[in-house]
Parts: sequence; C-alpha cells; structure tokens
Amino acid sequence: MKTIVYFILTCFISTGAFMAATNMKYPFPAFIVAFGIWVLFFWGWNRRTKKQAEKRSQERLFAEYMRSKIRNDRRRY
Repeated sequence: MKTIVYFILTCFISTGAFMAATNMKYPFPAFIVAFGIWVLFFWGWNRRTKKQAEKRSQERLFAEYMRSKIRNDRRRY
C-alpha cells in the first residue's frame, strides 16, 4: 500500500516537473527533478523489498528452529 502512495506521488511530481520544463528557457533543472524523483522511488522500493525479504528469511529460519525443537522434545519422552 505504501508503494502505491509513493508511486502516485512520484507520478505527480515528475509530471509537474516535465510540464514546467516545457515552459522554461533552461529546462535541465526540471529534468533533473523529474528523473531524480524516479531514481528515489526505485531506490526506496529496492530497499523496502530487500528488508521484506530479509524479514521473511529470518521468520523462515525461526520457524525451522522451532520445528526442530518440538521434534527433539518429543523424542526424549
């Protein structure tokens, strides 16, 4: 959900920057803003994706550990 909000904001900002670039004498600052906001969006998306993958990995390892503990405890009795 957070990614969708960031995507919509990125679209609005970049569209505004591109529209401003069409009316400017020197449009390069507006192009830098427009493309820079997309770079920030993809950087943040990549960071959030890596963090979610790490969390899933840790949860999987913990679940595996707990299953092995339960199996070992049952063998003792």
